[in-house]
Amino acid sequence: MLNRRHIRVKILQLLYSKSAADSKPSELISEYNKRSKNFFRLFISKFLLFEKLYHEFLKKEKIISKRNFENDSSSLKNIVLNNELLIHFKNSSTLQKIKKKYEIDIWDNNVQLIEILFNEIFNSDLFNDYKNLKALDFDKRKKFVVDVFKKIIVKNDLIYQLYEDSELEWIDDFPLVNTLFLNYLKAFNIDKKNTIPIKIFNDKDDKKFGSELFKTALKNDKNLDKIISKFTPDWENDRIAVVDLIILKMCVNEFLNFPSIPVKVSINEYVEISKNYSSPESSNFINGVANNIFKYLTENNQIKKNDRGLQ
Repeated sequence: MLNRRHIRVKILQLLYSKSAADSKPSELISEYNKRSKNFFRLFISKFLLFEKLYHEFLKKEKIISKRNFENDSSSLKNIVLNNELLIHFKNSSTLQKIKKKYEIDIWDNNVQLIEILFNEIFNSDLFNDYKNLKALDFDKRKKFVVDVFKKIIVKNDLIYQLYEDSELEWIDDFPLVNTLFLNYLKAFNIDKKNTIPIKIFNDKDDKKFGSELFKTALKNDKNLDKIISKFTPDWENDRIAVVDLIILKMCVNEFLNFPSIPVKVSINEYVEISKNYSSPESSNFINGVANNIFKYLTENNQIKKNDRGLQ
């Protein structure tokens, strides 16, 4: 679930917190575990939102059909109630188990918002466009869910505000989680087994990677400062943007202390992270400094990579 880039971002946030306040490492590791769990809870909340919306559409379809609005009732069935992707969410016992385990009750406690979303979707031009299609197959029904998510759910201010009020760090996670969920929707295939992720981390190695990245960055902080200062002669380290300096430290830390991670992977990851979490000029600055440090460390035989790290 949480991939290595997400983990790096989480550690970046923690190291930034450490620079802003003198928190104990043990407290920050605990915070890292909490934030990782909340990231997963936010991700699963996306599935549960559509599961909740399905039930709302089901309830409204019964009301509409009793009022003899046959066309509207028929379109609800064709587009939503017969939607294979939404039925998958509705019938998933795994999803309900995760909901219970991680106590994700955000939509149970905001029924009125579900009703508002139903009305927005049902009365939208988007829904009308799908209603006017001559034939609906699996691909079109899946695309309907994708379009609803991209054009209505993601842009809804009430949902954004609810997330912000529920968990402070969810706003930082919002773009990453939306991308992950959108990728899940697009990859859904009726002819294959579609499992809902049940773990916060992909595997034990990823879980260990986060804590080791944090601990080694703290342990080697002075040495990392010393190395970086050699390659920023026009900038004292306390004049470099805090986020840029932390990103550089994390990158060099991976050069030195993570033998299975190729140097190019580390540089590319932190350059991409800097594009989202620092200034527009930072990616070029970090790319240049990191490459120069890599050459220096290589010439001084300080980088030791195993077979995997040399790929």
